[in-house]
Amino acid sequence: MRALFGVSSSIAKNVNNASIETIQFAGRNHFEVVELFCEVPDVIPGYINEEKITKIKQLSHNYNIRIQLHAPFHSINLASFNEKVRKLSIKILYDTIKLAHSIDAKLVTFHLGLCFFPCQLYRERANEILIDSLNNLLEIAEEYDIILAMENRGGKLDIGKPEELLEVLRAVNANKYLRITFDVVQANVIGDPLEQYNLLKDYVINAHIRDAPKGRDMLLAVGEGEIDFHSLIRAFIQNNFFGPYIFEVSTKDRAIISRGVFEEILEEIISQKKI
Repeated sequence: MRALFGVSSSIAKNVNNASIETIQFAGRNHFEVVELFCEVPDVIPGYINEEKITKIKQLSHNYNIRIQLHAPFHSINLASFNEKVRKLSIKILYDTIKLAHSIDAKLVTFHLGLCFFPCQLYRERANEILIDSLNNLLEIAEEYDIILAMENRGGKLDIGKPEELLEVLRAVNANKYLRITFDVVQANVIGDPLEQYNLLKDYVINAHIRDAPKGRDMLLAVGEGEIDFHSLIRAFIQNNFFGPYIFEVSTKDRAIISRGVFEEILEEIISQKKI
């Protein structure tokens, strides 16, 4: 089975036209997947106009590119004790699922939220609120046939550490519509990415690939930081995970560099039969 490579619209220079710019770049440079970042002005779920939706859909079909979405996250907190905030978070993700359906996308990556006060004092209750939110969203995801992929998170206040994701998967009415997007650098923020991937590997359906110095969160090309991609890629292949590998980096050049380095490592591992 061959690897499936993609690129995030984080590479775009023009945030007002990031979706089209990224799809065109991907098509011209033989990437097969584009993940659209739904915080930029031209792709805001619930507000994007029909003309842009049609253009994204047509262009992706012309280039034979699979589209997936990264949901907004600055306003998302599915574990909020404030019911208005929680309902707004569900509504934003609902709009993202509908947008995914309208452009023939099948996967939406999302963040669970942040654990502020009173979540930190009443974590059990916060978890109950989170699970209720997710069960509501999973009904919507099943209706639209969209997979929701929780992203692992490394920030101090972020909900989404590996153990938390596993706890969620055990607690929700889990089915094929809830999986994990494994972000290599978010794992790097809190420890060894390989160890965290091995904890989550049975549920990983998508990966954000980038590099950073140890303990840092950056959008560097593979090879520019300190992450051990040899061990990580070997684990991917051993687990029959061939992507999508989404290069979530800061520039187009870094996306191309990342794919080249990733492919070299992959070929080396396969040729040496170390998998």
